Amino acid sequence: MAGNHAPIRGKPVEKVGVIVVHGIGDQGRFQHLETETRSVLDAILTKYGRHRRKVTPTLTTAAGDAHLGDQSSWVSGAKAPLHALAELPDKIVDIAFHECWWADLNETFTLAKQIRFWLWGLSLAGIATHHTQYLPGASATRLPSNYGKLTCFNRLRMGYVSVLFGFSAFSIALLNMLLTRLNFAPVLTSSVLVNYLSSVKLYSQDKRWGGGPMDGPDEPPRAAIRRRMIRVMMDVANAGYDRWYILAHSQGTIVAWNGLMETAQALPNYLDEECWNALATSPLRTAAASFNVKAMMPNRPVWLGDREIVDRDAFFKSFRGILTYGSPLERFCALWSAMVPLNSQEDPFQDGAEWINVYDPTDPVGTWLEDFDPLLAPPARPGHTKLKAHNFPCRASPILLLSHICYLTASRWSSLRLLCNDRDHVLVNFVADWLVQGGSLAARIAAAPRGRSSFWMPLAADGAEPFWQTRRRVFWRWVQWAIVGAALTALTLLSLRYIIWPLIQLWPALAELVQGILGGVMWLDMHVIWPLIGWLPYLKRLADASEPYSREVVLLWEVTVVIVCAAGLVNYVWSTRARRNLGTEMQARGKAN
Repeated sequence: MAGNHAPIRGKPVEKVGVIVVHGIGDQGRFQHLETETRSVLDAILTKYGRHRRKVTPTLTTAAGDAHLGDQSSWVSGAKAPLHALAELPDKIVDIAFHECWWADLNETFTLAKQIRFWLWGLSLAGIATHHTQYLPGASATRLPSNYGKLTCFNRLRMGYVSVLFGFSAFSIALLNMLLTRLNFAPVLTSSVLVNYLSSVKLYSQDKRWGGGPMDGPDEPPRAAIRRRMIRVMMDVANAGYDRWYILAHSQGTIVAWNGLMETAQALPNYLDEECWNALATSPLRTAAASFNVKAMMPNRPVWLGDREIVDRDAFFKSFRGILTYGSPLERFCALWSAMVPLNSQEDPFQDGAEWINVYDPTDPVGTWLEDFDPLLAPPARPGHTKLKAHNFPCRASPILLLSHICYLTASRWSSLRLLCNDRDHVLVNFVADWLVQGGSLAARIAAAPRGRSSFWMPLAADGAEPFWQTRRRVFWRWVQWAIVGAALTALTLLSLRYIIWPLIQLWPALAELVQGILGGVMWLDMHVIWPLIGWLPYLKRLADASEPYSREVVLLWEVTVVIVCAAGLVNYVWSTRARRNLGTEMQARGKAN
C-alpha cells in the first residue's frame, strides 16, 4: 500500500527500494547496476509499458561533471541513481535502484599480487577451514547447520580446479600469442583474470596487502565490504520506502547475507559519524544493556556509546525479500562457516518477507541451500517471520560458467538456452512483477509451468531438490569440466613446446637444470608410478600405443599434481596457524582491561 508520499497526477505513489549487489569481478561503479537493472527494466517495459508513458525510467546524475567528459556521472551516496516509475490503474509505483559496489576494495594489481594469486590458486585443495567464532559478541550468532562438512571428494574437486588453474596460465599465454600474431587484441589478460577471481580470495583473507581502506586499515577486507553493504541498507531503511528488496548475485549473496545477519550491537560500527547522528530521532537508533566493545569486527568508533545499537525490528520493518542467484553460501558453510553465521534473533522480519534462492545445476558456484534454515523453536513473534530459503532450480544456460551469469537474461540466444522456449516465465519477468506489484515471488515461481523445455525445473513431491533432474544436469557439468581439462592440457603442452621451452633454451644453464628435473621425474614415472598401476593393463596399452603424446600428458599431470599437493599442504599448515594466532589475539583483546 502506498505511504504518505506526494501523489502524481492524482494517484498515490508507492515507493519501492531495491539494492543490487554484484559478485566477483572488477566491475566499474554502476556497471553491474546498469546491467542487471536494464534486464529488469526491459521486463517492466514489456509488461507494463504497452503505452510508453506508463513506464518512466529516470536517471539521477551528479553535479560537477568533468568538462568534456565521456558521459554524465551517476549520483552516488544515499540517493538512488536510477528510478523506474510504473503507472498502474490505482497507483504509481516508484522503484528506486541502489547499488552495493565493492569491487574497488580489491588489492592493487601488482607483480606481488599476481604471485600471491597464482600460489593461492595452486593451493586451493589445502585451504584451511574457519569454523571457530573468536569474537566475544559471537554469542549473538550461531553457525549454519552441517558447518565444516568438507568431504574428501570436495577437496579432490578443489585440487582438480587447482590443476586447471595452473594449466590456464600457459593456455592463456598461447592464445594471446596467436591472437597477437593475427593482429587481434588478447582475449584475456593476466590482470583481468587476477582481478576478477581474486575477489573470492579477498573475502577469506585476514588482511589486505598494502593496507586496508583508511576507515579500517587493520581490519580484514571483508569488514570493509560489509561496511558498503550495511551503509546502503541503512540508507534504504531510513529513506521511507514502503517496501524494499535485495537482489544479490554470486559472491554478492555472501555480502548481502552478512548484512541481513549482522548483530544489533555491531551494526552501528559500520556507519560514519554523520550517518549515525542523522539517526538521532529515528527508531533505528536505540540502546541496550552494556556489552563487550573491546574486540568487535569492525572496531567500535569513539563517537559511539557502549550501549548504542541499531534496532533490527525497525531496520527491517519495510524489508520484503531477498533474491539470491548463483549463491555459494553452502560452499562458504563448508569452508568458512564463521564468516556466514546466522543471527540468534531470527525473526526481526515482518510477515511477507521471503528469501528466494535460484540456481542452475550447471552453475559450478550456485547451489541448493539447506544449511541456513532457522531453528524450529522458538516460533516467530506475532507479525514477524524468519527467513528460510525457497529453492528453485532452473535452466539459466546449459553452458558451464555461462549459466552463472545468465539468471536474469531473457534472451535464449545470448544465454544459449536454445532448447528452452519458455520466455514468458523466465526469472527476470517474475522479478519485474515482484517489484511492481509486491506479493510473493516464491508463489509466482512455484506456479510457473515445469517441463522438459521450461525455464524452471520440476521439484520433488515434498518440495525437496529434484534428485534425478538435477543429477543429469550436474553430470553434464562434469562432462564439460572434463572437456575443459582436456582442452587446457592440450593448450598447455603446445605452450610449453613452442613458447616456454624455446625461451628456456636461451639460458643453457637453466635448460640443463630443467632437463635434469624432467629426467628425474621420468625415471620416477618409469620405475615407480607405472609399475604401481601395472594392474591396469588398459591404461598401459593406451599409453604405449600413443607414444610420445601420452607420456607428455602423464608427465604434465604428474608434475602439476605434485605441485598442487605440495602447495596445498603448505597453505594448510600456514593458514591454520595464522587462523589460530588470530583467534588467540582476538580473545586476548576481548579480555584486556
